[in-house]
Amino acid sequence: MAFTCATFCGMRRPILRAYSEDYLFDAMEVLGEAFDCAANRAGLRLGQFFEMFVATGVADAFGAGAPRYVSGSSGIELVLDVCYRAELDVGIPLADMTADGEGPDYWCGWVLAYWQWETGRPFRTIGRVTTMEEIRALYWPLHEAAEQKFVEVIEERVARRGAPLKSWREQRGLSQVALAEKSGVSLRAIQQYEQRCKNINHGQGVSLYRLAQTLGCRIEDLL
Repeated sequence: MAFTCATFCGMRRPILRAYSEDYLFDAMEVLGEAFDCAANRAGLRLGQFFEMFVATGVADAFGAGAPRYVSGSSGIELVLDVCYRAELDVGIPLADMTADGEGPDYWCGWVLAYWQWETGRPFRTIGRVTTMEEIRALYWPLHEAAEQKFVEVIEERVARRGAPLKSWREQRGLSQVALAEKSGVSLRAIQQYEQRCKNINHGQGVSLYRLAQTLGCRIEDLL
């Protein structure tokens, strides 16, 4: 496992990467080919395929560096596996031609794999702060730039949207006062977390647990 630090909203945080950089190119190639295949051969929207990728658990295995996915299969095989688990027949021959490594759909999967590896965030967490369509739309200004440039741009966009706690609270239709009453966490603490005046990563475990339980998410989704 590779260990490093990354900067997010001005704070340095440790990252324990799930698999070695030696396998990163293969992982990016597989996911790029999968996205290209899903969009151009299976007729799936990128967002639709990504949701299936996460819901079937394949994304968790991929993000954890399971050899079967990051280096032991093709993008077409990945698509077929996801669709099989989702009980969706897309009728793609396993021996179909591979992607040529070009185009916005391929690039979307390519940089998504890099972003997930670089930050160590689960794919499901990434899916809550952006859409595949938003990533794909960055192809024209960024497809010739280094992958790290994409990460810098998308991280800045995510940071401007506010803290994850605020996003989850608004998704549940709760005001800050209502969340405080339901969770038992002080209104002042919630306000500080959402305004990033107080680092939620350093919050008390019991407070994070209560917030997560009230919002119906996992503690890591709030960090």
